[in-house]
Formats: sequence, structure tokens, C-alpha cells
Amino acid sequence: MRNILNFLVMVLVFWIGNQYYSQYIAISDTKTLILASVLMFLISFLYSLLMAASILSIVVGIGCLTTPVLILASLVLTPIKLWLLDRYLSGFEIHGFWTYVILTVLLSIFTVKVKWKKKDQ
Repeated sequence: MRNILNFLVMVLVFWIGNQYYSQYIAISDTKTLILASVLMFLISFLYSLLMAASILSIVVGIGCLTTPVLILASLVLTPIKLWLLDRYLSGFEIHGFWTYVILTVLLSIFTVKVKWKKKDQ
């Protein structure tokens, strides 16, 4: 359910950006909007799988090396995803450095996070 909400948030952020701030974000059609959101979602999903595998590999000693690198990569992952979409997806254009920054902040703010429940003692 969380993944579906995150996907819908991505679609909404891209759509609002295209509708109201078209000088900064240009998306040619609905197909490109959906494709951009799906690609962002897939990259995020693959990253979360890598992060889970890295944390699980701490038991054997490998995760101690990969987990900090993946945590640092998460800080720049969203702008890199946006840049890749801008570069390789025709019909999806982002104009300006600050547009990348603002989109990254918006996607981070509106992403649904998992709440950990404390176990009663």
C-alpha cells in the first residue's frame, strides 16, 4: 500500500509541476508522465532492495562496508534519477539546477515512510 501511495505522489508532483510550472518541468503527454513515474518508482524499489540486502549482510561482515555507501548514495539518488529521466526519456525535460533541488525536496517530503511500532515490554 505504501508503494502505491508513493507512486501516486510521484505522478501528482510531476503533474502539478507540468501544469503550473511548465517553464521548469515539461512533460509532453500522459504516457511520458506515467513512464517517468514508473521509472522513478522502479529505481527507488531496486535501491530499497539493495539497502535491505546490505543491512542483512552485516551479519557476515560485508554490510559494514556497503551500508554507509548506500546511505550516502541515498542523498543524491533522487537528483540522479531526475537527471537520468531528463537525459534519456524523450518528452520529459527539467530546466535549471534549482528545479532539481525543489523536486528532490518535494518528493522527499511527500514520500510515505514506514512507521516502526515499538513492541510492548
